[in-house]
Amino acid sequence: MTNASDKRILFSVLLAAVAAAIAVVGMRNFAGFETEVFERLMIASGETEQALKAASAHESLRILCSIAVSVLLSYVATMAGWKLKVVENQRDFAFLAVFIQMLGVSLLIDWAAWKALHISLTPVTFVVSILLGFAGGLAIRRWDDDDIRMQSQFYQLKVRNNELRDVRLQMVRQDEVERRMMAADLHDQVLNDMKRLRKKFESYSKERTDEQKAEIDQILAATMVEIREVMDSLCPSALEHLGLTAALEDCARKAGEKGGFKARCKSKADDCDVERLSLVEQSLLYRLVQEALTNVVKHAEAKTVRVTTDKNADCLVVTIADDGKGIPEGKLNEESRGLRYMRQRADLIGASVSFKKGDGVGNPGTVVEIRVDLAGRTAVESTGG
Repeated sequence: MTNASDKRILFSVLLAAVAAAIAVVGMRNFAGFETEVFERLMIASGETEQALKAASAHESLRILCSIAVSVLLSYVATMAGWKLKVVENQRDFAFLAVFIQMLGVSLLIDWAAWKALHISLTPVTFVVSILLGFAGGLAIRRWDDDDIRMQSQFYQLKVRNNELRDVRLQMVRQDEVERRMMAADLHDQVLNDMKRLRKKFESYSKERTDEQKAEIDQILAATMVEIREVMDSLCPSALEHLGLTAALEDCARKAGEKGGFKARCKSKADDCDVERLSLVEQSLLYRLVQEALTNVVKHAEAKTVRVTTDKNADCLVVTIADDGKGIPEGKLNEESRGLRYMRQRADLIGASVSFKKGDGVGNPGTVVEIRVDLAGRTAVESTGG
């Protein structure tokens, strides 16, 4: 038994002790009133006034029986108010039914004590004990409900904290992967070009031919393009200077050139809706679309990809639909590391990502839908990074 349950049992015992005290006080201060009520009840049940006048003179037995019955009724009422499991909208009716039943039991005890021991008990005190027990039981139930609610909130918060910790860890891992990829790009492309350029300069310093000069210019131009690509992967210049819509079009165009498909972009959302997202949020949304397009390049074998930006109710919706080979049967609900990372990145801006099959014939394709809730966001708030 848990400590909390022990405390509740002790509380119910304390209520029973209070009921016993009430019984003693009632018999000492309201003995005449209790006797009158008892006699009226017995007369209503068929007893005569002459028989009632012959009541037993065992006052100590009467006190002990009244205390015992009060304690018992109080304890049972407490347990009923605490443990009674009923549907929420039927709780009041159930408690009323149990109260009437216990009231009937108390009257039956009054009658049985009169018949067996020829003593009069305290029916009014019994009613007070029952009401006291029910009140205590309901208080314990409320106590339990609050504890359950607090425990539920605690475990939800604990699960959420664990999820956030996993997200941070995954983000760190992904960032580390991206750093390694950028380092590899710099090593394989820029550094190699710089080595070639150095050799060309050594040859040019000796011979100084126009052909060598043209080769040097070509290597320099290629190196500058490669550096721009690395810089653009770190911070998309189109996003910063032209806005999210233009940056998504540029991203789709570059993915199409790399993957060999036609990119079609259409925006139905107003600029003011997009501006309700901060630059950081727009950057994360851009990364989500970029990741979806990267998946198309790697896996879809698509001929056409459509990127659509729209406003639906109070949500900004970005859809990436391709006509590729689609998600294999049975894999739609499975989540790879990349898809899980997309969902984690979407959580950072309060967005959701869904994946489903397209409706094309032959090659159904895949549709990725990113929904960003704009409720509560304003263009003024989004100006901060």
